[in-house]
Amino acid sequence: MQDSISPVLWQPLLATKHLGRAVNHCEHTLSSTNTVLKDMARQGAPHGSVCLCECQTSGRGRLDRQWSSPDGQGVWISVLLRPRLSPEQLPLITFCTAMAMAQAIRDCCGVDARIKWPNDLVLQGRKVCGILLEMVITPEGIAVIAGTGLNVHHGAYPPELADRAIALDELCTPPQRAKIIASYLCALEKAIEALEQDGFPGIETDYRLQSCTLGSQVHVLATDSSFTGIAEAIDESGALLVRMQDGQLRRVLAGDVSVRGVMGYV
Repeated sequence: MQDSISPVLWQPLLATKHLGRAVNHCEHTLSSTNTVLKDMARQGAPHGSVCLCECQTSGRGRLDRQWSSPDGQGVWISVLLRPRLSPEQLPLITFCTAMAMAQAIRDCCGVDARIKWPNDLVLQGRKVCGILLEMVITPEGIAVIAGTGLNVHHGAYPPELADRAIALDELCTPPQRAKIIASYLCALEKAIEALEQDGFPGIETDYRLQSCTLGSQVHVLATDSSFTGIAEAIDESGALLVRMQDGQLRRVLAGDVSVRGVMGYV
């Protein structure tokens, strides 16, 4: 119980108005917190509902990649959002989610995680957190499921990924996971409110400051082509703008490609 993810431990730490204060579904083992929360959304679960577990048997990342989620080794959490945003703005919640978890890591652990576009957090060039944003049509309208998988202990990822993955306990003594959860939910609520109020400009400056992609040379891998250029900017839809060697500016959509640093993962 000492490092439990039970809402009994993290709810008293909350400084939110909505997130974590609706329906909180917590079990030891689930197939996927995103999958369970999508079903809850279809059944009318309200904005701010949370699903989390100690272990996922079918955790997923972007492009349907498997996400390792062993017992007690990380924070596997999904948040149900019904934001006041246009459908075109909803993908920007990925940035809010990344910024919020990076803030929680800084506040709780004192280490500076960076955002690799579009949906990873990295420490020392290795992935510490993955984000999966999914949308579901419900009777109440479109609901957004923001799922995150944070490696807290080095057992969170298989040994063969040691060159590309990292856990918090490799750089610091992690706090109780309940503190990370409460800090994350608070930061996420603030980021969503800024996005609702001002659109992308409301989060753009903070996102740029935390990005390890912007200004870097990147290799873009699409299904039918690949190219290298400098990641120059993010537009208001969340697309990455990459400057080619010939001066052409190419717009890269997150769903279409994989972006890697020329010298490695970032």
